[in-house]
Amino acid sequence: MSERLGHVQAYYDRLAPRLYAVEERNWHLQSRMSLVLGTIDARAPHTDPDGGPPRVLDVGCGTGFLLEQLANRGYTGVGVDLSPESVAIAQQRLEELGVQDRLRATVGSAYEPPEGTFELITLTDVLEHLEDPRACLRALRERLAPGGLLVISTPNRRSLPGARRWVSEHAPWLRVPLNLAPIDNWQTWTDLEAHGAAADLACVSRRGIFFRPGGRIGSQLGRIYRFTAPRSAEIALSTTGVGRFGFYICLGFRPV
Repeated sequence: MSERLGHVQAYYDRLAPRLYAVEERNWHLQSRMSLVLGTIDARAPHTDPDGGPPRVLDVGCGTGFLLEQLANRGYTGVGVDLSPESVAIAQQRLEELGVQDRLRATVGSAYEPPEGTFELITLTDVLEHLEDPRACLRALRERLAPGGLLVISTPNRRSLPGARRWVSEHAPWLRVPLNLAPIDNWQTWTDLEAHGAAADLACVSRRGIFFRPGGRIGSQLGRIYRFTAPRSAEIALSTTGVGRFGFYICLGFRPV
């Protein structure tokens, strides 16, 4: 593991208990995971080649929120994460669900995925932390079953929070505060499509969500998400051209 990724691991080891504690009431997480799950439900294979349950590889599984949702959809497979603290929480929740015989969490690298083939591979909130995204996607492409689906979600550089970040980095005298992970290379739809093409992956789904600018203003705007209508409107916009400018973008890929 590189020194920079070591810093990312330590960052998420510290955050893991807090992230797990707030996830059920965190609309930010709920909104962006709705993109991932919507893409999976619409595009992922429902069985393996033998007609059995589909296999999933969840790269960057964190504390297991997505694994839990996939367990409820009948998936088998494995989640990997570089944070041992996160993996311990994820494995515990799988055991509490009683699905540890078909889904497990383990410490692992995005660059060196577990052996085997998977009908679904998910890469949520990971790509921005990698020094070589294309090397990761090439490695995952080798694990993706024919006709399988790779789902990537990541923060969008071409968004309102992205503009706020640009101002903070290029106009430091304005003192716009930022709270970023040790490696946080935000991407765009175009970036992800280029990364996918370099790994022989074709984009089949594009979505984007979460349009508030961040900071104090964004926190105030975020209060409206307590109501169903704004969340539903955001989901509806996610599949339109407006989604290109959402803070979280989610693209689905199939092997070429």
